Order: sequence, then C-alpha cells, then structure tokens
Amino acid sequence: GRPPQLMTRILYIIKKNPQTPVRQIRNTLQETDVDLSMTTVHRRLNEQKYRGYTARCKLLVSSKNRRARLVCQEALEQPQFRKKVLWTDEMKINLYQSDGKSKVWRRE
Repeated sequence: GRPPQLMTRILYIIKKNPQTPVRQIRNTLQETDVDLSMTTVHRRLNEQKYRGYTARCKLLVSSKNRRARLVCQEALEQPQFRKKVLWTDEMKINLYQSDGKSKVWRRE
C-alpha cells in the first residue's frame, strides 16, 4: 500500500482550506511526484470520515454594520439630510450561471 505520509499530506491540504476540491488536491500531490487518481483521493478522505457538505451561509449583516445602519437611520430622520442625498439601487445579476453552493470537507 501507500505510505502513511500520503494521508497526512491530504489532511494537511484539507485543514488548510476545507473548500479544496479533489481535483486540486490531486494536482497538488502530482507536483510532489505522487501519482494518484481523483477516486483514490476521495476514497482516502472517506476512510478518514471526511464527507463533502454544503457550506454554511454567512450572515450578511455584521454587528458593526448594524450599528452603522442605525446611525445612518438616525441621520435620515433629519429633513435637511434627505434633500442632499441621491438614492440608487444596486443589484447583482448573474447572466449565465449562479454562484452556486460551495462544498466543504468536514468530519462526520
């Protein structure tokens, strides 16, 4: 079989960045003269009880931004401030594909 160093290299890559895809792990290992298939990498991760999960959603508004919004709201209540502000709407539109869900490696 393969030496146990291989598993430690794979786990190091995963712990460094849990969103690393199997293809990138394989390419990184091939740079160090270790020839593996993607299936082998996936099997080794499954042996260590790592599974691919959908990443958790990040909160869109931090506590710092909440406070800033409250300060802004108080400023907007003043009529002379409203006359000086030009309002715009911003929207992100993906033309061809969505950003999709990102996958991460986690232990069971």
